[in-house]
Amino acid sequence: MISEPVRIRVKGQWACFTRPEFHVERVSYPVITPSAARGIFEAILMKPIEKPQSDKRQDKSGFIWRILRIGIVKKGVPFSILRNELKTSKIAFSGKAGQPINVSDTEESHTQRHSLILKDVEYLIEAVIEVPEEYIKNNGVISVVKYRKIFERRVNSGRCFHRPYLGCREYPCEFEWDENAQVDQTVNDDFGNMFHDFDFSPVWNHWGNKKERPEKWVINGKTIHPVAKAFYAKAENGWMTVSRIISENGKKRVEAC
Repeated sequence: MISEPVRIRVKGQWACFTRPEFHVERVSYPVITPSAARGIFEAILMKPIEKPQSDKRQDKSGFIWRILRIGIVKKGVPFSILRNELKTSKIAFSGKAGQPINVSDTEESHTQRHSLILKDVEYLIEAVIEVPEEYIKNNGVISVVKYRKIFERRVNSGRCFHRPYLGCREYPCEFEWDENAQVDQTVNDDFGNMFHDFDFSPVWNHWGNKKERPEKWVINGKTIHPVAKAFYAKAENGWMTVSRIISENGKKRVEAC
């Protein structure tokens, strides 16, 4: 069961939607990814169905955000920066002999890394709230409508659980409820293969509804981990379609493109 589509407008001075194939060097996609868009919605309102707390594994109340399409109001301009960063994430200890890191020794503990980010971006993001049929309790329609109204109130009042950001936490964004905003219809770009989101079903299926966290995350010699999903991104008249609503037997569901 899904809600009626909701649309918000997000904008920020800086953004970086990192391409995974570049590893250490941060190079942004030319437009926001669906996973980054979902993160913005979850920063405002989030109630996951699958819960990582052992004592809440059997509680399946909640919903999932599904991104339908992304409108490009301002595509942004690529901007290159070069920064000094620590070579290791272990700031307290080096890990070799438990010796502290001397952060003042720039040659030993620092390195220069390049980032290609975006400047001055603005998007319209359209999404729906989905409650899978197997998790609907009592009247599912009331639950979906309730979540949608809560989300609308929170957006209009500027409330969020944590500050939404555009790809990286260092690039916060502003958000507002704006269903009448117009996209840049001159954007008709082919972005190629783009990261869509992670599929966590292998992890949750292995854990099941057991209260205790599994000790081993290996089956038949293969480590269980989330599966990265990709899609072919293409903007037409300023809109990039991510998923579509499919109607079957009087019921609606979301299907990824």
